[in-house]
Amino acid sequence: MQKSLLVSTLFFFTFLVNLSYAQEMMVTGKVNEEGGSEVAGVNVVLKGTNRGTTTNDKGEFSIQAEKGKVLIFSFIGYNSKEVTVNASILDVALTPEATALNEVVVTALGIKKEKKALGYAVSEIKGEELTVARTPNMANSLAGKVAGLNITGTATGPAGSTRITLRGNGSISGNNQPLIVVDGIPINNENLGQAGMWGGADQGDGISSLNPDEIENISVLKGATAAALYGSRASNGAILVTTKGGKMEKGIGLEVNSNYLAEDLLIKEFKDYQYEYGMGNNGLKPTTVNEALTSNSWGAKLDGSNVIQFDGVTRPYSAQRDNLSKFYQIGSTFTNSVAFSGAAATSTYRFSMNNMDNKGVMPNNTLHRNNFALNVNSNLGKKLSILTNIKYVYEKTKNRPRLSDSPGNANYAIYSLASSMDVETFRDTKYDAAGNEKVWSDNVYVTNPYFAAYDFQNNDQKNRVIGAIEPKFDILDWLFVKGRIGIDYFNYRYRAIEPYGTAYKVLGSYTSNQREFMERNMDLMVGIDKKFGDKFGFNLLVGGNQMRNVNRLTNLGGNNFNIPFFYDISNIDPAARTSSENYIERRINSLYGSGEFSFNNYLFVTATARNDWFSTLASGYNSILYPSVGASFVVSEAIQMPAAINYFKVRSSWAQAGGATDPYKLLLTYALSGAHNGAPLAQINNTEIPNSLLQPLTSTTFEAGLEARLFNNRVSADIAYYTRKTTNDIVNATVSYTSGYNAAVFNVGEISNKGIELLLNVEALRKNSFTWNASFNMAYNKSEVINLYNDLQTLRVDENRTRTAYVHQDVGLPYSQVKGFDFKRDDQGRVVYDAQGYPLQGNLMSYGSGVSPWTLGFTNSFRYKGVGLSFLVDGKFGGKIFSGTNALGYRRGNLKETLPGRDGGLIGEGVNENGEANTVRVEAQPYYDRIANNIATPFVYSSDFIKLRQVIIDYAIPSKYLGSKSPFKAISVSLTGRNLWIIHKKTPNIDPESNYNNSNAQGLEFYSAPPTRSMGVNLNLKF
Repeated sequence: MQKSLLVSTLFFFTFLVNLSYAQEMMVTGKVNEEGGSEVAGVNVVLKGTNRGTTTNDKGEFSIQAEKGKVLIFSFIGYNSKEVTVNASILDVALTPEATALNEVVVTALGIKKEKKALGYAVSEIKGEELTVARTPNMANSLAGKVAGLNITGTATGPAGSTRITLRGNGSISGNNQPLIVVDGIPINNENLGQAGMWGGADQGDGISSLNPDEIENISVLKGATAAALYGSRASNGAILVTTKGGKMEKGIGLEVNSNYLAEDLLIKEFKDYQYEYGMGNNGLKPTTVNEALTSNSWGAKLDGSNVIQFDGVTRPYSAQRDNLSKFYQIGSTFTNSVAFSGAAATSTYRFSMNNMDNKGVMPNNTLHRNNFALNVNSNLGKKLSILTNIKYVYEKTKNRPRLSDSPGNANYAIYSLASSMDVETFRDTKYDAAGNEKVWSDNVYVTNPYFAAYDFQNNDQKNRVIGAIEPKFDILDWLFVKGRIGIDYFNYRYRAIEPYGTAYKVLGSYTSNQREFMERNMDLMVGIDKKFGDKFGFNLLVGGNQMRNVNRLTNLGGNNFNIPFFYDISNIDPAARTSSENYIERRINSLYGSGEFSFNNYLFVTATARNDWFSTLASGYNSILYPSVGASFVVSEAIQMPAAINYFKVRSSWAQAGGATDPYKLLLTYALSGAHNGAPLAQINNTEIPNSLLQPLTSTTFEAGLEARLFNNRVSADIAYYTRKTTNDIVNATVSYTSGYNAAVFNVGEISNKGIELLLNVEALRKNSFTWNASFNMAYNKSEVINLYNDLQTLRVDENRTRTAYVHQDVGLPYSQVKGFDFKRDDQGRVVYDAQGYPLQGNLMSYGSGVSPWTLGFTNSFRYKGVGLSFLVDGKFGGKIFSGTNALGYRRGNLKETLPGRDGGLIGEGVNENGEANTVRVEAQPYYDRIANNIATPFVYSSDFIKLRQVIIDYAIPSKYLGSKSPFKAISVSLTGRNLWIIHKKTPNIDPESNYNNSNAQGLEFYSAPPTRSMGVNLNLKF
């Protein structure tokens, strides 16, 4: 019976299929590039079905289709085209994307505009570029892809933050990162914590929480003109993230994406360390446990003999070259996402879920993140529509790596080990008999790396909601009213434990922070888009914004646990507990407007204005108007150009933007600080001298550029020149500590930036089924600090733990100067030595900027039929970095440079203080130790690099192989790699991008997390 039923069912379906085909016909044809040759590999899909095919080597196709139905033709690098079936033979011409004169981009406030109408540069990045070769922090995937966009990831592991700057740094002390806007809602991108001179951990930022699978595209608004409608908060530009929404299509669309990445060390061995001499001091092997309590490599020559170590055990006195690979593990990131999309009668929707689990290369370091997103666009009648976007993010991070100074920093110990010490020794001997950390060095602040990784706690979790509701009412075809209410909210909890038994703090410590953040933005705007005849157009937008930003901070902590190994605030000695609670609020009220005039669709003039009123600035000084004006002239539309020029546009713009400062810098604030005889005591809470007359800083920018497409659109170029000058910058100037304050707040800073940007795209080859496209972007930024305060010529903003190198802002020099102590030199530049034969410390000197002025990216993409290969090479040039890691490696005798003089001492080349040749011979260890402790020059390097940043091999299964009955609309798989190879660098032992924080003080490195490379696979399924 069952068999008979099965046969009948199959017969019935076969009949239906034959019946449907009887109403269809075989459609054949050919696909060509508009004005060019045939295009192979084009996807041809019958709209609303899974039926499809691809064109062959001659651009030919054939497909069954009913008359009146629609075929969709799509191929990478071309605009998709829909063609109605009205004959059995169809010839189709595809237009390359570069020739789309009406290309639309997302601009400020989410307004979509034709790119040809813009008087400023805007770059777009498609979401697909972020999902294949992905990184845990989405922002790092932008490196090398946009001219003028400088991406610097901190060397802190997968959960760390990223420093993003556009066209240089516009403030000496303030925020220099662009505004991040998600679906029209500005989001908080602050760093929640970072390492400094005395150590610490990077606790991430805001953009790192975003799910790349949910991103449709990213618009990078580089200049103040582009971002002028956002006012003061976008004085450094803006990055607009537009997420995916539903589409009007038949049925429910399902998309599944799965990605796995394996991560390994990029630098696996200290190739510039010496492995001739082992642990010890003064050229001798340790003979007692006390002598073995050292991390120095100033011992005897390595000979393989058994030598006592810190735990009393003798082990071979042999070179240990693979400590890095022994301690750090293979990391992994496993990401899965699923999205449902579809349409009802009057609405479209999309709902997505994403899960990411990351295991870092640092032992016991993990990151877990879940993302949920809902997008609903409803049409309530012909005139009213409501767009709703809601995103929820949950993040949980375990054991964020400590950086910089030694306490609790596992990296510090690994990079400091004597050349004959095996790191695995510390894993088995990290506890003494009492369960405390076993002391292994003469410096108790250098923590056992396994104790730091597994016993210290440095954990946090964050719940975040980003939501917006946008109602829009079309009063007339050319007149609308639109509102927007957006909220960015997160609750962040952080807990850090220095465990009981820690060598440098035996009774341990406890730190717990909770931060609740909420920002609400409300906009109301009226827009007009009107044509007057065939040649004149007018576009007007006026509106207002109210922003309210609230931070609630609760801190608990203290030292000394009473009960060993019980980690709770109740177990902290009551006399050593601390607690605080803070409420911080700021508001900005704004009015803005934008008007665009066009003539004959080739001349466009745009003007904007925004007025901000700040709650954090002085009354009477807290209002400022930011104007902008821009023009675009499409020359190729106005006059007849040579045949080689398909498109030519010139543009120019001028704008002013500005910015305020943090709350509570106008007047003294007070806080309670205990009690005396039952009466409360209060103290001044400021660390800076306030300024009751603070007013907004002003940033004035100018931009000029041109765009061209040549040789049948096979070559396109975009060139820009810009200037940017900030005046009335709010500067925290150092004052004497005897005043009781660290700094004073002034409104006098001035800084300038000038630069050029180039974007070049070339279709290098298109023949038969093979294509080769190349893209090159380059940017140069020249910065200069013009003024600080009165006669102040230099301002120190950071210091390396070695205390020989610093970052300053110096009048007349580029931003973020790396400075340090040089050797003392005579008039001829010769090094001067003291009477004992040791080099003397000289003056503090500037080595250059810690921010590289030159950036470049070079992408090549090859495709043969369904197989693609692309790779990205990027680089930075002209910057400097001081390596504290190498300075202490020098002092400990680990670097190859410390080999001369070990056998018989050495005589430093130079003169004594009398100007005579130095002839005093000194022992090697104290000689190199003196240099490392006093001189910075040998450890300042060029931070230039060229990296193979990304490689992708992808294959999309042609739809003709899936079959009409297949549930799949598309299947693609790709192999990816990131940070695969440092092609060129000048920094021994370290990555030139190893800054340990993302502050304004760039150019300092000190025992950061090691750089990594990743390789993986990505699978995408569409149903």
